[in-house]
Amino acid sequence: MPLFTISSPSQFRQKIQRSEFICFLFPISDAEQAREIISAHNREYANATHNCYAYICGFAQETQYYSDAGEPHGTAGKPILNSLLRGGMTNCLAIVTRYFGGIKLGVKGLIDAYGGTVEEALSLAARVEAVPQASLEIKADYAIAEIVGARVKDAGGFIHSSEWADRVTIRCSLPLSEWEQFRELLDGWRLQSRLDYRIEE
Repeated sequence: MPLFTISSPSQFRQKIQRSEFICFLFPISDAEQAREIISAHNREYANATHNCYAYICGFAQETQYYSDAGEPHGTAGKPILNSLLRGGMTNCLAIVTRYFGGIKLGVKGLIDAYGGTVEEALSLAARVEAVPQASLEIKADYAIAEIVGARVKDAGGFIHSSEWADRVTIRCSLPLSEWEQFRELLDGWRLQSRLDYRIEE
């Protein structure tokens, strides 16, 4: 049975009994990236009543984690995770931000609200089949950085981050099926001292 991830971040919001629930979906490559996104999200939405989340990584869905983030035990994180599992998702992080509207939902109401918000978000997200990826860190000259990024996307890959310093550091991933051909391209530029790269574990 195929697994899926999403091609780009997306969100869905709804109101339930005056509380606002906003689901943020992110494609992730590993648990460390999930933790970084969660930390940044908690800072950005520090005024929210709760920022509950779950994520799954791996082609056997072997990494799974969730947090109720202050909601009653079992009413938020696990329903979010279960919605991801039912959707056949992996390498995906779901954060549901709640702004309390004054009406308590009860245990079943919370479970339905958190799980249902994620399911609605997944139904609207751009889902793609998850395929084994090669993850790379590329340090490129400014002159070819945009070309490198375009070639990653042409190969069906994703740019996870770009940092501009003395050189441009591009963290990306692309399907393993495209790796050999892409490596020939990178090796050519490396011979010209226009970039360097390493494969990340």
